Formats: sequence, structure tokens, C-alpha cells
Amino acid sequence: MKKIFAFAFLSLCVTLVSAQVEGDLDVSGDWNFKQNNTEILDFNLKYKGKKFFIGTNIYFGHSYQPYSVTTCLLDEKKEENEYYKEENKDVKQRTLGAGASINFGYTFNEFNILTASIGYGYNGRNETSHLLTDRYNADRSILNGTQFDTTFFKRHDINAEIAYTHKFSSRPNARLDIVASEVVDINSDLNQRSTSGNFYPDPKTYATYGNLNGFDTRCSISYNDLFSFKRSQLKLNTGLDFISNQDLDAYNAATLMDNTWRDSISYRQSYFYTANAIEPYVNLTYTIGKFDIYVKERVQFYKQTLMDKLEEKLVQRNLENLFDKFDVQNLLNAGVQFRINEKHALELYYSRSISRPDYKKLCPTLMIGESEGEYIMGNPELKPEVINKVNLGYTYKRDAFVLKLDVNYCNKRNSFEKVIDVASPQASDPGVKTLRTWINNKRQDSFGSKLDFKMNGKVVNAEIWAGMSYDIYGNNKVANKKEFSYEIGTNVEVSLNPTTKLSSSLVYLSARESAYNLSGEDIIANLRFVKTVIKGLDIYVELNDIVDKAVYEETWNEDKNYFKIKNTNPGHRALRLGINYRF
Repeated sequence: MKKIFAFAFLSLCVTLVSAQVEGDLDVSGDWNFKQNNTEILDFNLKYKGKKFFIGTNIYFGHSYQPYSVTTCLLDEKKEENEYYKEENKDVKQRTLGAGASINFGYTFNEFNILTASIGYGYNGRNETSHLLTDRYNADRSILNGTQFDTTFFKRHDINAEIAYTHKFSSRPNARLDIVASEVVDINSDLNQRSTSGNFYPDPKTYATYGNLNGFDTRCSISYNDLFSFKRSQLKLNTGLDFISNQDLDAYNAATLMDNTWRDSISYRQSYFYTANAIEPYVNLTYTIGKFDIYVKERVQFYKQTLMDKLEEKLVQRNLENLFDKFDVQNLLNAGVQFRINEKHALELYYSRSISRPDYKKLCPTLMIGESEGEYIMGNPELKPEVINKVNLGYTYKRDAFVLKLDVNYCNKRNSFEKVIDVASPQASDPGVKTLRTWINNKRQDSFGSKLDFKMNGKVVNAEIWAGMSYDIYGNNKVANKKEFSYEIGTNVEVSLNPTTKLSSSLVYLSARESAYNLSGEDIIANLRFVKTVIKGLDIYVELNDIVDKAVYEETWNEDKNYFKIKNTNPGHRALRLGINYRF
């Protein structure tokens, strides 16, 4: 297979070189290296003829990124008394990725253009971890446990796209686009786990296997036009999108007992999940005098179906319909901009968006979790998360200076929250020590503002900004947390001479991301130097540093117990070296 690919690639290059008399050949490539052992090599080749173009992209990358996680379960009434603690030490993750694609385009005439592409990608990950567990009995005595995990994951992606564009001879601003694409993901993963210690009186080893085949189909047709009137104009973009997602997930677990692999607690299962969406839309932008008015209306007709086949202790069960849901969502964006004069402008806009749970959050069957005795069960009654945002902005421009002030309000409802399920019948199973599920429980109301100042000069480009937000958190019924968060940042780019550029940025964040997540005192620094050695050849050096004191808290149950998790990732600091060559 490698010989065939090499021969085809060589033949393509020879053909392109021999045809270069009538066209242009572009070659580009870059290699990036990071201090945290990440390398990416990217190569592009493109030939442009009179009526067609053909090109290829080849990339390869790998990385090694260790990190650690500490998890504590605390009692809100006596926070100093930890009765559950896990410290995941020496988590070592290695990844490998590679892929290639071919792009093609043909111009029939000035009104009809056809483009197509096909590609293949591979991603593999190996991860090892050492988990130490302390749990307290009712008498506060400690039980210790040790867990070693090895995980292997691989994914094969095959993607293809074809697009057709038609321009109308009678309307120079009108265009019809038809696009169809298909992405196939073939995934498999293996997790092998060994447990021991006082918490695991009977040491054992078990493995889980999963195969996920995903099919994503997208088809769209759109029409663009521009209508000019005596004192105004109207831009029109309308169309229809069809999106289909299908996942076939085979999952099973096995336990090593007496040197023989046997079924774990229970089961092997397969999921058949489909989600189809039909989304008609129309986008209008109307300009009259000093006003720009736009309305983007999109209606989403969405249907989800999940089937399950379970083999429980090798006793087969026929396919069962776990859920079949249909809903309609209105996703509206609308706004108006008022240009007072050449220097001053006002803008007001509103947007509504949704985020849907994936099928693993919806599937109401047991799945093995991340530690011994931990199981996960989805909730088929989950609703989409809804986000509404309103923004009022003011812009001042004078020569190379731009000043912008934004005041906004945002509310989120029905966010997904992972909680301990104590009411489910499966929770009473002696083999189930912890059962987690998801509910729609989080809400957030944010009132914020941001001031941004830019200077765009010939030699120096600079920006400085500051923002703040007042956030009200809670569940969907009660608001129980109020906080201020803020950020300050600056970015400067200097052209030292025509061939040398220096840029830097520094950002301080104190932002709360959700109702029980704290991500405070994040300092992000970046310094980049770019030098053009000869025409088409650039070299650059980039230093990134992130100081992150990340802690997040997650509610546990109605008794207000919660997890406290600290994540440390030394891979945040990176030195990036790059070379970019184009001719």
C-alpha cells in the first residue's frame, strides 16, 4: 500500500512539473516543535491551471503530555473532614496523528464551478495512570486502594466533500451553492485496569473494549443575492441544511479471574443512535442611511433515536427503543447598528443558541466509569441547554485608533450537571459503589462589560482591554452564589524592519465558567519572533506560559456534598519553533 501511494504521489509531482508551463505550482510546509514534546509537520502542494486546480495536504504529529488530577469529596458542614480522596499521579499521555487529503476544482465556465476533496486521518493515543484512593468508613477509618490503568485509543477518519457553485448571468451578485459532505469515523479503544490495596480486598484486573463507528452526513443548498434600491440595499442569504449523525457503539467488559477472562458484572451492549436535523434559514441585512439592520432566522427540526441491544451474562436481548425524541427550536439572531457619524457608532443585538446532550448522556443503561465500582447511567429526559444573550456596544474611531465599549447580559438554562444517583434501582446493586447520571440543573445569569482600545499603526499595532462580569449561579430553582469575575489583557505587535516582527501578549483572567466551576488567577503570556530569511522562507520562535490555579467544584446531591477537583498540567509551558517555506 505504501509503495502504491509513493508511486502515485511521485507521478502527480512529475505531471505537475511537466505542466508548469501553463500554470502555477505552490509548495508550502512548516514544522512546529513545542517544549512539551509536541511536533507537527505539515506539507501542502497545489497546482493551478487555466481551468482547474489540484492539490494535496500531508501532515504528521505526535505529543507526550503528562499531568495529574486530585479529587476530594467533602462534607459541606465539616469541610475539613475529607472522607473520599483520589490522587491520579503520573498520568502519561502519548498521541500520534497523521493524514493526507487531495483537493480538486474545475471551472466549466465563468458561471459554473465544481470542487471536491477526499482525505484520510489517523489519531492514536496511549495513556497510563496510577490512581491512589483513600476512603473513610463510618468510623472514619481509612481504606486504601491502588489502581493502574492503561488505555489505547485509535480513530480512523475518512472524509469527502463535493461542492457546486452557479453564478447567474442576469444577476452579477447572485449565487447558488450546493454542498454535500460525508465523514466516517472508525474508532476503537481498550482500557485495562488492575486494582489492589485495602479498599480492594480481592485484587483483580479487568478490561473494557469499545468500537464506535460514526457517520456524519451534511447537505446544504443556499442562495445569495444583493438588491440595490435608490437609497438602500438588501443582502439576502437563504437556504436549507440537512444534518444526519449516526453512531454505532459496541461496548463490553471482561474481568480476569483465575487467569481466565470472564464477563464483568454483567453485560455487553451495542447502541444504535441516529440524530437528524432539517434547518431552513434566512439571513437579511438591510442598509438604509446610517442604519444596518440584520435578522438571522433559523428553525431547527431535530429528531433523536437510540436503540440498545444488551447481552446480559451472555443471555441475548432483542433491540429495545430507549428513546425517540422530536423537538423544534427557534434560533434567532437580530441586531441594528447606527452610525452616528464617521467617528461614532452604536450597536444592539440579541442571539439565542442551544447545546444538546450527546447520546452517552441520554442512554439509560449502565456504563463502567473511571474507577472501581463506579458506573454511569444517562438520562433520556435531558433537555437542551438554552443560551440567550443581549449586547449593547459603542465604537469610536479616529485615524488609527479604535475604542469599543460593550455592555451585555447572558442567561443559561438547563445546563447539564453530573450528579450522584441514589434513587435508581441499580444504585442498590452491591457491585455498584457509585452511580452517576446527568440532570438539567444549572443556571447562570451574567451581567458584564468590556472596554477595548486598539491602535493600528504602520510599525506598531497595540491593543489593551479590560472586562468584568457579575455572575449569579444556582440550579434552575434557586440562586445560591453571586460573584464578580474580571480580565485584563494586552497585545502588542512591532515591525522592527520589513523582514522582522515581534509580538507579545499578556492576559490575566479571573473568570467563573459555570455554576460550580472555579478557574481563577489564570495568567497567559505569549512572546513571538518572526524573521524572513529569504523570500518565501520564514522562521519563528514562540514562547507560551500559562500559570493556572485551576480548581473546580461540582455539586453532588441534595445534601449539598460536592467534589473538589484540582488539575495540574505541566504541559502549559511551551517553546515553539517553526519554519515556513513557500515558493
